[in-house]
Amino acid sequence: MRMPIPLFISVGMLITMTFLSLGLWTALPTETMLPIHFDLSGTPDNFARPVIALFLLPGAMLFSTCVFAVSPYINPKALDRPGLYTAVWLIVILALAVGHGFIIRGALFTLQALQG
Repeated sequence: MRMPIPLFISVGMLITMTFLSLGLWTALPTETMLPIHFDLSGTPDNFARPVIALFLLPGAMLFSTCVFAVSPYINPKALDRPGLYTAVWLIVILALAVGHGFIIRGALFTLQALQG
């Protein structure tokens, strides 16, 4: 069986996000607060501990990947428009990856401030 391209991309992004999170999680003190939500100007307006901040979006990526991968088996009509299905899948995982990138960026700035 051939792995569909969106599933391949999702798994690759999930592995990348998880390893980035693991690396930063081990480097940051547990009492550190990391930005997890940003307003439209890019200013952080909500914070969380590293374990939540770093693993929330990889968890959401895992969940969404499972939902998109299993949906056609539960409801075959999901693939009536395969182009649309693939586009929605890729947009969802891209949004999660970009959000995770902002969190990783905030964690790196926090780590730099703690070290310097």
